[in-house]
Amino acid sequence: MSLKLTLLGTGTPTPLTHRAGSGYLVTFDEEVLLFDCGPGIARRLLEAGTPPEALTRLFLTHLHYDHSVDYACIVLTRWDQGAGKIPELHVYGPAPLKRMTERLLGCDGAFGPDLEARTRHPGSEFVYERRGGILPRKRPEPVVTEVADGSSIQAGNWRLETAEVLHVQPQLTCLAYRLDTPCGTIVFGGDTAPTSRLTDLARGADVLVHMCHLINDVELDPRIIGCCSGHLDAARTAREAGVGTLVLTHVTEQLEPPGVRERLVAEAARIFEGQIVFAEDLTDVPVIPIDPEPIR
Repeated sequence: MSLKLTLLGTGTPTPLTHRAGSGYLVTFDEEVLLFDCGPGIARRLLEAGTPPEALTRLFLTHLHYDHSVDYACIVLTRWDQGAGKIPELHVYGPAPLKRMTERLLGCDGAFGPDLEARTRHPGSEFVYERRGGILPRKRPEPVVTEVADGSSIQAGNWRLETAEVLHVQPQLTCLAYRLDTPCGTIVFGGDTAPTSRLTDLARGADVLVHMCHLINDVELDPRIIGCCSGHLDAARTAREAGVGTLVLTHVTEQLEPPGVRERLVAEAARIFEGQIVFAEDLTDVPVIPIDPEPIR
């Protein structure tokens, strides 16, 4: 049994060629879990060697587009390539996720005409049968579960807990997720300003994936620091929660110039003594911190 965390996308709404939107892949046993699916995550899955049809569950921290815009792409691609031979995708997230799903995939949804053609046109039926499908073809029906603060999910030998964090309420609810497995614990903080709810959720975790959207003490406007975190905020949360590894993600272009990330990591390290990872797309993060070997 092994637990693997891959950072698929580490960016923000700002388009960058080397950073997709938010998305994190966790694999262990038979489970292939995706946390968030912002712009570019469907392609990052392929680049990581995981086709969408391999996914078993999708968790959305909130419904900002930089965390969810590839939702329809992933569901449709998984359904199309799966050709009726794989179970429906289980999807979890805050309300109004069910309404969003219906307005994307329902008969009157954005992709309603596409799905009508793919399930009824002779040419589409031919392709479906060539992929191993058996007619009649059913439309995709992801199994959607809306979760909220304090929700928990138990499946097999793993457990997931949620906490509402501080972002853009009341317009959108934002959740953090704690995944406990026999091989380790990973916490996905979602987008948030500093909050004790995330600290409590992350207590004793092996890895905390934390938003680093700004440089503390440079951005001072209460409108942004009231809904987003910077590098020092993340370090304080990691220290107070006693986590093993802190992953700084949700990286803006402000943090990209040479020397800036080194400064941020150095400043964060004065607060948090554990392992710090400055996130890059397609990086595998060790769940158990690595002890460096001496140079020989």
